[in-house]
Amino acid sequence: MIKEKAAEEAGICKEMVAQHYRKGPSSRRDAIRRAVRVHDSPEAPASMEMIPDNLRVLNDGSLFVHRLEQTLHVYYNTSTIQMAAQLGLHALVADGVHTFQPRQLKRKGQLYTVHGVCNNGVEVYTIIFRHLKDELGAAVPPRLRIVLDYEKAAINAVKRVFPHATEQGCAFHLAQAWNRRRDRLGLRRFIKEAVGVAKSLEVERWWYTIEGLVYLSRRLHREVRALAAPPVPREHAAYPLYKLGVEELRTKNLAEPHHSQLNTLIEGDHPTLTKLILVLRDLDGEAQSALITLEQDPSHSKHLRRKDRERRKRIAHEMSSFNENYQRGVSRMEVDEYCCYMARFVAETSV
Repeated sequence: MIKEKAAEEAGICKEMVAQHYRKGPSSRRDAIRRAVRVHDSPEAPASMEMIPDNLRVLNDGSLFVHRLEQTLHVYYNTSTIQMAAQLGLHALVADGVHTFQPRQLKRKGQLYTVHGVCNNGVEVYTIIFRHLKDELGAAVPPRLRIVLDYEKAAINAVKRVFPHATEQGCAFHLAQAWNRRRDRLGLRRFIKEAVGVAKSLEVERWWYTIEGLVYLSRRLHREVRALAAPPVPREHAAYPLYKLGVEELRTKNLAEPHHSQLNTLIEGDHPTLTKLILVLRDLDGEAQSALITLEQDPSHSKHLRRKDRERRKRIAHEMSSFNENYQRGVSRMEVDEYCCYMARFVAETSV
């Protein structure tokens, strides 16, 4: 409703969108949504084969559904992408989730964050990233970073479409993969207290050194002794389990908060396609609002909870301090100690 009115009043469109989605009046936004829901007509039918115009086209007449096939949809707002490019876009963050794809697809597909509903083939990811590249056009930054999970199909598609970009894996997913492997191999009992098994300080220190690699420059990986040899002698009970290995380190993930917001708005797994499109359009409005705010105030930064701000400051301080020490020269022992200390900032979950 708000965006429909904004579309009619072109001169104040940006102001209305920014005011409606601006941080702070969340209770007002919720009240508006509830009121609109009461007066809404029944859901327009939408399926993987057919999407009605009121969902397919945005209020300003531009397309939101750019590709419509039985197994692949691509959704985006061209003006949002172009606005991001004009405001200094420097990274693309991509991730898939397997609980928000429409009921019609059941478990055969996934919602590939913001971009669309798809399966896991390289060709599908290539289509998605080519749409983005076509919309960005000459505005593709020369030093573009693309942050992905460790899905090989997505990585190969990015290399094909953005050959000069730097693709980086997500440290959140990397830590989860390490934790799953740790638990599957039975190493957890040597790191955490377990009934009948004594905790091994050698294994514990080795594990936290591995976790702390997330915050260590790649040029120093060769100095980390935990990557070179088992931390215990052959006769130790944990020695046969030393098969973890370390995948290539990448950077932190930014897509998970988006999934959390989807979870709140969709209120359940596998929504109807109509519900999914309406939620994605609403989130597109939020993205436009953030971009408008950035356009009006280039110094604006995303609001973070106090504990998250403090965590970021601590991480930045520790990394900066270590970098200063590195310039003066550090020993392998100091590198190991730094990794062990920084492991406290890495998630312990393995889900």
